[in-house]
Amino acid sequence: MRYRHAFLLLLTVLGARALPAQERGDHVISGIVREEGNENLIAAATVEISHSGNPSHAPVLSGKNGDFEFRDLPSSDFVITAKKDGFNSASVTVSVARTAVLEVTISLRRTAAAGVHPGGPISAHQLQVPKKARSAYEKGRMLLEDENNPADSIPAFEKAVKEFPSYYEAYTELGVANNRLGKAVEAEASLKKAVELSSGSYLKPLYFLADVYNGQGKYQEAEPLARQAIALDDSDWNGFYELARSLVGLRRITEAETIAVRARDLAPQTPPVYLVLANVHTLQQNYPAAIQDLDAYLKLKPDGQTSDAVRRNLDKLKKQVHQPPSGNPAATSTPAAPQPSGNYFLGRPRSLRRFFSSDMNSWTSLKSMYTLAKRT
Repeated sequence: MRYRHAFLLLLTVLGARALPAQERGDHVISGIVREEGNENLIAAATVEISHSGNPSHAPVLSGKNGDFEFRDLPSSDFVITAKKDGFNSASVTVSVARTAVLEVTISLRRTAAAGVHPGGPISAHQLQVPKKARSAYEKGRMLLEDENNPADSIPAFEKAVKEFPSYYEAYTELGVANNRLGKAVEAEASLKKAVELSSGSYLKPLYFLADVYNGQGKYQEAEPLARQAIALDDSDWNGFYELARSLVGLRRITEAETIAVRARDLAPQTPPVYLVLANVHTLQQNYPAAIQDLDAYLKLKPDGQTSDAVRRNLDKLKKQVHQPPSGNPAATSTPAAPQPSGNYFLGRPRSLRRFFSSDMNSWTSLKSMYTLAKRT
């Protein structure tokens, strides 16, 4: 669909435990960016927040599920603006007073342009989707993203590709659903089909397929896919994130650090980028930096099973690094922190693969530490 204007839908929804803020600076505004008309989530949109014309927070990029969040805000009126190439920008004014949590949905309309749409072949492809296939696809998306029901979304996506065999967006979501269920073989097949049908011009299956390969330790297979994703859109953090993961797995640490920093700079409010940085800095034996990375993760993601595991092991790492010298007079320096050994990896947000073991001298597997629930 092509539109000339952007519009904004603002939903002011109280959080599950929406309580009055106790003091200035403890309000949160979170939300998602969607495409108006088909409700597709928009990743890598730049979201800005300002007060009285001045920035109130560093700009953030929406995550792969279109999500964004601003924390530690005082009671005031703010203007939130979302921007993305190929779309008209949109702004809304929100008032933060007694509500501790404010949720915003921003719906952007695509720009209309003479000739070829900025989406190129993808936009032309969307226009070819039959109504039945589109309906099945939207049903699958609702089940997968809104209801966190990947199992029931699969038949809907399968119906969509049956109705329209070249529907690579549906193959992509089919791969995502299978991956969430731990069905790596099925996920790989669907995502490869999406890459093939789109001739590598559709971003999402590239970095999700790289994710599947990284999760299996197939770093050499993941690397070119991640690089292809970056070449397609170097403003999206996912490609850099997956490339950093594969480079860590291949022990190309210097380049991995550069790429991981790029992912962090593109998505500073995205917790998992700090986990891959922690991996890099641990391999470099730069333990103070690794501690900072994990502290940054916990600041962004203070609650949850993964956060609890990170916090426990971060405490252990800090004790090891700052352990006082023993009674031996010759022991005048702080003992070296443990060095990782064996195959390990901190995976994507919903599949933490490896982390510190209890004795801090090796690494152990802690799978599926993130739930598959939709991020809010």
